[in-house]
Amino acid sequence: MTKILIIDDEESIRTMMRMTLELDGYEVLDAEDGPTGLAVFKEHAPKIVLLDVRMPGMSGLEVLSRIKAADPDTEVLIITGHGDMDMAIECMRKEASNFLTKPISDELLSVALKQAMEKLALKKKIREYTENLETLVREANVELEKAYQFRANLIENSPDAIVSVRKGGEIVIFNSAAEKLLGYNKSEVIGKMNIVKLYPPGEAKRVMKDLRSTECGGLGILKKREGVVVHKDGHEIPVYLSAAILYDQGQEAGSVGIFTDLTERKQLEKQLLRSEKLSSLGRLSAGIAHEINQPLTGVLTFASLLRKKFVKDESTRKDLDIIVRETTRIRGIVQGILEFARETPVRKQPIAIQDVVEQTLNIVVRQERFFGINLVKDYDQSVPEVVADPSLMEQVFMNIVLNAVDAMHGSGTLTIRTRHDSDWVMVDFQDSGEGMPESVVDKIFDPFFTTKDSSEGLGMGLGLAVSYGIVKNHNGDIEVDSQVGRGTTFTVRLPVNPPSETGPVCEV
Repeated sequence: MTKILIIDDEESIRTMMRMTLELDGYEVLDAEDGPTGLAVFKEHAPKIVLLDVRMPGMSGLEVLSRIKAADPDTEVLIITGHGDMDMAIECMRKEASNFLTKPISDELLSVALKQAMEKLALKKKIREYTENLETLVREANVELEKAYQFRANLIENSPDAIVSVRKGGEIVIFNSAAEKLLGYNKSEVIGKMNIVKLYPPGEAKRVMKDLRSTECGGLGILKKREGVVVHKDGHEIPVYLSAAILYDQGQEAGSVGIFTDLTERKQLEKQLLRSEKLSSLGRLSAGIAHEINQPLTGVLTFASLLRKKFVKDESTRKDLDIIVRETTRIRGIVQGILEFARETPVRKQPIAIQDVVEQTLNIVVRQERFFGINLVKDYDQSVPEVVADPSLMEQVFMNIVLNAVDAMHGSGTLTIRTRHDSDWVMVDFQDSGEGMPESVVDKIFDPFFTTKDSSEGLGMGLGLAVSYGIVKNHNGDIEVDSQVGRGTTFTVRLPVNPPSETGPVCEV
């Protein structure tokens, strides 16, 4: 029976989680503060810890550091009632496994614990593999053929990508995880490709230089560090890299590298940063917009009155026309800021998502800029209902559709597809437009970032930021896949069974 330790200063939280976890078959220990929790951890050695990051006395960060120092393999899941971005990133740097915000639904807790159990199993496999690999290298000169078969089985079953090369860089080992990570088949790589091609320019030489130095883990050893490898299609993948030089009778014969994919972790960090930035900027923008609105209304009112007074003075009237026009444009920008920052209760109800898509299209297709667009609908009629605010989801779809139309410059195909799996309902908006480079994709949900001409008060860069906030408040996500010259696909994901809500939900 797996032991789980709960460290939280709120007794009600500990009691509720204990009851839930014991029903799921776990052996549960608990503690009300950091020192008590460390004592329980030392005595019982649980493999999973649910840790409140904010507690009186010893902080959760200090408890996390001490637990990881005592047993690095322990899976620590941080729980908090605050969406503190800096704290979340610091916890992840200290190798916390997950970051859960209170109140935690039973479903989310179950998924997080399942992932923790899987990680524990993988760590055990990797540890066993590493121990066997070290033995394998030492015995290579004596039983090379026999050891090769044993090593091949271990390497092939590793969850991490493993690539081994002869001296000079020719790849001789390329396991299934490497195929999945880098996009190549073994037949394309083994004996045919140099390791240099798997790194950005110059990086392979830097890795070998560090391997031959004594500053990165010892001579012939490269300790785990962050790096980048290059996928077959050319995009870069963030990884943890560790490596070792292989010797034959004291002479350098090649090297082996182990790569752990960090894509999911980097995406989580990016989502956390984006969510916090949206929240902070929304509050700041609302305050600024309210302060600007009052004097702006005064300027517009008196400029309009003066324009009537000087109706016969053409020169003065033209100057006043400019003042009125530009003030009106500023007021539109302020209204956009207020729209971004507003906090309106979300009115959720069961809806058929394709009905909301149709309502959106009924408005958009009548606009002149849509006249040259070929619209393709691919609706899965078995898609279940979702619980959402139809008005807000219509706003999300409207922003995405209009962006797609603008990207096609009056001609092209927009394909809208609905689909689902056991957990999610998805709506794809695929356009045949100009596409976007990765540097733009990374910023499109940032407030006030836009590639459009804002000279007429349009393209303020708030539409997608607002849409992202709306979808996040529905416990969903928006994904973007774009390539320059090949178009863009926005995918809106909404949960089939959203977590229960104990209070009012507000739009960010």
